[in-house]
Amino acid sequence: MEVNVFDSRKEMGEAAAKVVASKILELLSKKESIRMVFAAAPSQNEFLESLVNIKDIPWNRITAFHMDEYLGLPKDHPALFANFLKRKIFDQVPFREIHFIDGNNDPESEGLRYAALIEASPIDIVCMGIGENGHIAFNDPPVALFNDPAIVKKVTLDTACRQQQVNDGCFPNLQKVPKHALTLTVPALLNADFISCVVPGKNKKEALQKALYGFIGTQCPASILRIHGDCHLFTDKDAYKEQIFLEKETIGKDLLSGYYTLFNSENKLIETRVKPTPNESDSHLFFAPGLVDLQVNGVNGVDFNNENLSVEEILKAAQYLLSKGVTVFFPTLITNEKNNILRILKTFRQAVYQHPLIASCVAGIHLEGPFISPKDGARGAHNLKYIQSPNWELIEEFQDASGGLIKLITLAPELEGAMDLIKKCQESGIKVAIGHSLALSGEITKAAEAGASLSTHLGNAVPLMLPRHPNILWDQLAHDGLYASLIADGFHLGESFLKVVLKTKGEKAFLVSDSTMFCGMEAGEYGTHIGEQVILEPNGKLALKHGNGLLAGASKCLLEGVQYLIDKKLKSLSDAWKMASTIPAAYMDLDQKNDVVIFSLEEGCQIYVQKIFKDGKVVFQQNLK
Repeated sequence: MEVNVFDSRKEMGEAAAKVVASKILELLSKKESIRMVFAAAPSQNEFLESLVNIKDIPWNRITAFHMDEYLGLPKDHPALFANFLKRKIFDQVPFREIHFIDGNNDPESEGLRYAALIEASPIDIVCMGIGENGHIAFNDPPVALFNDPAIVKKVTLDTACRQQQVNDGCFPNLQKVPKHALTLTVPALLNADFISCVVPGKNKKEALQKALYGFIGTQCPASILRIHGDCHLFTDKDAYKEQIFLEKETIGKDLLSGYYTLFNSENKLIETRVKPTPNESDSHLFFAPGLVDLQVNGVNGVDFNNENLSVEEILKAAQYLLSKGVTVFFPTLITNEKNNILRILKTFRQAVYQHPLIASCVAGIHLEGPFISPKDGARGAHNLKYIQSPNWELIEEFQDASGGLIKLITLAPELEGAMDLIKKCQESGIKVAIGHSLALSGEITKAAEAGASLSTHLGNAVPLMLPRHPNILWDQLAHDGLYASLIADGFHLGESFLKVVLKTKGEKAFLVSDSTMFCGMEAGEYGTHIGEQVILEPNGKLALKHGNGLLAGASKCLLEGVQYLIDKKLKSLSDAWKMASTIPAAYMDLDQKNDVVIFSLEEGCQIYVQKIFKDGKVVFQQNLK
């Protein structure tokens, strides 16, 4: 917002008129006609008087609107805003068209009629003021909504607003001021390309102070003007008081909706239905839902499958994942010795109970095994020694140890007893995925009918050689009821396969990292908890040392999977982000609304996570750029 302060109201009005006139001419040099909205209030007198006296404005190419109107006043009442604007400007210059709000029509039908006129084409210029209670138009603090879905609405005027009309000399006393009005909403006003805001007089000092220096919120609706990319405020010395300290807020664009979003200085999330103006660049911050990773075996040197796992290590892992935009994750326990799994599950139960941050990040545990195929290729890097047949009693024992944290199980449906286990999981609120499997077409269909709903890391944990058709990949791709999780790290899946899955599964495809403890570590040779040696290459590929190139999980985080889809032009930024956030969250029935990732785009469209909020609290912050 550009703030201009003048010694007198006359100078203020003249300056505002010159700026608006210049904007009118600039716009009309690019288009045949423009649309303007005017405020009706004594605060606009000097501005309107100066504007109508500027020569060479082609008024016959301008369509005019006003932004609010009282309900129920006689049509000849001098305080009607339509009559005020007729006196001040509408009858003074030859507009192309003038559209009035009729306060004597049925409010609902009149609101719809006027909204249709406003929506017919974008508004180019809004000329407004700020009320003594901080309102813009008749969006008083009790009724103002920054994300208002309406364009025009009926409002009840608060007492401070009505008293201002008396203070301005428009009515003799409060009883004469109408209690209801129609008004353009906040988004309808702020979606204009250009805003001129004229605010003179000592009675506006407190409201202007809050608008310029207070935290952004509906307690002072005019404070939202600070997010607009081309708002020019004109005031005089009576209204303006300089303040050095400015309440800080984080303002950006919601990645999925395209609207402005912000955290004000009280760390309150403010959503709007205001879009950035055309003259603004894409260099602003983006607000996005937190990333949700359903398959995390470990990160940053922490192995979730190590029987000696500690609460402190889980906290370290959660903090690392937050730095990469992951606000919710499912620790994934693979096939292991029974007592080791029990010990690890108890550690997670303790961690969730003891530490609020861990509890807010760990939404459940993903049990990947031990009910998987023992055959090479399908088994992947899982230890053959500990693979078992489906056993519901074992699941109950695991669930009891975890305190009910197990929310997802990956299994091979071709195993004896798998169908009964799937049904029992379904009845117990545990989702079931197909993975590490060589199931036939009929077995996949039966598993889905029993309640299986996901293909775990589709395209991986299958033999290098498969029948041309049918095979387990085609059968899972063809089943409309199955979601598909994908590891998009550049090693687990080729681009062509990813394209096929994305086209086939659509909104049922999402990303997982399948990250191991080597995510975030330097390249080199490492041992694992199961005794295998792995090689982490400089490019991030992680493979068994003696496995003929067999992958041993992943070393890249979920955010890098999002980046991969963008870099390969497989998905747009917003669609790639949804594949790692809202889609897996919806699959797991998670409420994500309180997790917000704020990021910027660096050179080459690289995502740079800057700040993360959970439940209104900052849980991670880089130095904001």
